[in-house]
Amino acid sequence: MAEHELASAVDDYLTRTYDGDRRRKLLDGGGWDAGLAAELADLGWYSVAVPEEKGGIGAPLSDLGPLFVEYGRHLVVGPQLEYSLLPALVGGLDPAGQPPALVDPGVTDDWAADVGSVSLTGRELTGTVEAVRFAAQAGVLVVVAGETVCLVDPAASGVRTEPVDSADPGTVFARVSFDGATPHTLVPGADLVGRIRAWARLLLACELSGLARGALERTVGYVGQREQFGRPIGGFQAVKHLAADMAARSAGLQNLCAAALDDAGEASGSDLELVSSTAKAHAAEAAARVCEDAIQLHGGMGFTTEADVSWYYRRALALRGWYGDATELQRRIGAGLLTHERQR
Repeated sequence: MAEHELASAVDDYLTRTYDGDRRRKLLDGGGWDAGLAAELADLGWYSVAVPEEKGGIGAPLSDLGPLFVEYGRHLVVGPQLEYSLLPALVGGLDPAGQPPALVDPGVTDDWAADVGSVSLTGRELTGTVEAVRFAAQAGVLVVVAGETVCLVDPAASGVRTEPVDSADPGTVFARVSFDGATPHTLVPGADLVGRIRAWARLLLACELSGLARGALERTVGYVGQREQFGRPIGGFQAVKHLAADMAARSAGLQNLCAAALDDAGEASGSDLELVSSTAKAHAAEAAARVCEDAIQLHGGMGFTTEADVSWYYRRALALRGWYGDATELQRRIGAGLLTHERQR
């Protein structure tokens, strides 16, 4: 139960220090704050799944799931995914140093041509990835080139980083180009690439679950206070039905993520791919639906930045397609199930 105790501690800390004014200021500021990143690193949150021999706590990767639920629930901005996951999986990364950025053309299948590509020839990288989270703030670029993970200094010759617009209030993006850049470390292995992508998918599903829960909590509070015709609107039958639907979707997503985390710890590569894709596919749709209903129950106020539900909705939409939306992942899930059946 240690992961739940840690999640409770994270919730307590964010409730005390990450209040509405601070949260909205950071969301308005574009999704990056060096002070917040340093604060969370000092608390040890980024070292949870890092092996002990590398200075971390050494907890299993599945323990990160409940933390990401809290990150979503509190709308925490910044490179939580990159800072928490990459040092746990890739050697040579310091969880207490500057954040790593994941340069991965595999964030989507459907829009692969728009995202770009990277190739490794000998020891030289070439290509461009059009959208990389927190690349301009990173101390190291973790580049996926085919079946090899490359660690690259952002200041190295042949590396170019250009800021691009972001529709995600919790994330800043950049375009990263390589023109004969030389990595300082190469880590070959399709296994590692698959694990990075699968765990990224699963942790994003957990964050989406937290977004749904946070939007639900704020909506329940709002309809219990907002009055019309002399009584709270939460007493009207139509509002009750919509809130009940929100609660059911949020609880279902939360339970699915918990079950997926339980299965993921000992899963083989193919099973981990299936588990993570299933969780992310459902999360992509369920979280957006909960946030849409939250907007509706807040009325016209729900579309303003004064109401947190608007931020939850924008964040859910942004994360929905990262490492696959429901449509893309359903094809992946179907192919995986058919392959598994043929191998039986």
